[in-house]
Amino acid sequence: MNNPLQIRKLLVGSQYSRLIFRARTLMVMEALLQVQLPTPLKEHCRLLAIRDETLVLAADSPVWAARLRFHAPQLVKQLNLSQTVKLRTVRIRVRPPERVAPAQCCKPMPQRSKSSTAALQQLAQIVSDPGLKTAILRLANRQFSR
Repeated sequence: MNNPLQIRKLLVGSQYSRLIFRARTLMVMEALLQVQLPTPLKEHCRLLAIRDETLVLAADSPVWAARLRFHAPQLVKQLNLSQTVKLRTVRIRVRPPERVAPAQCCKPMPQRSKSSTAALQQLAQIVSDPGLKTAILRLANRQFSR
């Protein structure tokens, strides 16, 4: 019969333990970053990575990146006080937020009834302007054919 192994024993000292530690560090830093940033800026900024004592941040647009650059020195000081990681600089990249494509791009045209088509044709008979009369008749015919 197989002896079950504890996950902790499998993860200790493996590449997965380093990955989990790094992910936890990034989560802590993201939370600290959100606390340090002013309200309008925190909605447009996110943590990308920490590399070689450099905090890499993403901003939604160049405008938010410029505003974030003003806060960069203070961020380094405040995040170094947390003693999670040692930082020297902040690097800011402009990355627009990912947009989710809508499931359906266009709504189908509603089907028109024969009575609405007849009403448009009656309207066209009483209109005196020939251009408007032609446009209403085209509309009536197009609606019925769909």
